Amino acid sequence: MDRLKDTLKKDVASSILAGIFLASTTPFFGVIARRYFSASPLHISLISIASGVGQLFTFYWGYIIRSRRDKLKMYVIPNIVARGVFLFTPIIYSISSFLLIIFLYQIISCMATPAYVEVVKAMYPDMLRGRIMGLVKMINNLVVIAVTPLSGQAISSIGFRWVFFVSGIAGIISTLIFSRIKIREVRRETSVPVSIKTILTIPFLDKKFGQYLSVFFMYGLGNWLSNPIYPIILVDKLQASTLQVGYISTITSILSAIFYIYWGRYIDKKNPVRVLFLVFSLDFMIPLGYLLSSIKPTLIFVFISAGISGIVNAGVDLAVMNTILMLAPKEEIASYMALHSTFVGIRGIIGPFLGASLYPVIGPIGIFSINIATALSGGFLMYRFCNSLTTT
Repeated sequence: MDRLKDTLKKDVASSILAGIFLASTTPFFGVIARRYFSASPLHISLISIASGVGQLFTFYWGYIIRSRRDKLKMYVIPNIVARGVFLFTPIIYSISSFLLIIFLYQIISCMATPAYVEVVKAMYPDMLRGRIMGLVKMINNLVVIAVTPLSGQAISSIGFRWVFFVSGIAGIISTLIFSRIKIREVRRETSVPVSIKTILTIPFLDKKFGQYLSVFFMYGLGNWLSNPIYPIILVDKLQASTLQVGYISTITSILSAIFYIYWGRYIDKKNPVRVLFLVFSLDFMIPLGYLLSSIKPTLIFVFISAGISGIVNAGVDLAVMNTILMLAPKEEIASYMALHSTFVGIRGIIGPFLGASLYPVIGPIGIFSINIATALSGGFLMYRFCNSLTTT
């Protein structure tokens, strides 16, 4: 029990500083690119695919991490390096260098994803993991709620460069605190080498996991179509300031903070896949809000979308990790998470480019309509997948 309390204390402290880092950087990438560097739709698409490119490489990192015992170190080092790239923002004065910073951050931080899942499994017991993670995520979001408007105001007043610099320092300290958590490393009696080819066959051999990946891929592809279009609507159609963008992010964070607790308890009592079905079914309201805003320019619809986004983000964030832990054999957790992230990365590369290409042809209404259709379809298919798990 003492170890659990110490782990939670350090996790919360790390999460607070991580909230400061996240609140001061990621919500403003697209708007800063558009306003400070006159970024084109292609540039915005590149920002959107950056995380997809990073996730594409997680398959390789999952393969490496699978045989490593020092999982915590494999999480900590990439995070320090990734957040450290923001220390170079004071010398960023072109869209190319701004994009380079974003790509480096996204690619390097994704290296830590497979290790993080195994670290979390070792940190908290199965019966309490959902609730504890929900509590930590809620605290993180409360910090984001408080900091995002202040960061938006600071960016408007002094520019983004020094705001990003300070946030990078906060992010590094956050990771250093997390590195002090003591976890019980999993020690296997025998280490059986597994080839990359063998890992690639997992979705074909494990039919349930393959079905999960297919549904998640289809659902998320529509969201990625819309991602590069959102900043364009905010800046060009709605003339939103960085302060208003901060308010949008704050609304998302408030709802996330509330629903992290709710979804965490729901997962521990019932099923993480059922949470995915519920949030997938709500997701269509996010592009619907932007669709209505593109027809009748007003931020009200975007604020509603932001609230729904908070509910959905909290559910997906908690449910995905717990679904992987539920579906994967103990010795293959990193491989399963790496495969999931790789598929997310593939759709994250295809979607934004496809969205930017379709935008001049079918406009925002067409893009958001496709997104609405994929969200509703994803909810239906995840419902069927959830039922298939309860009947087998």
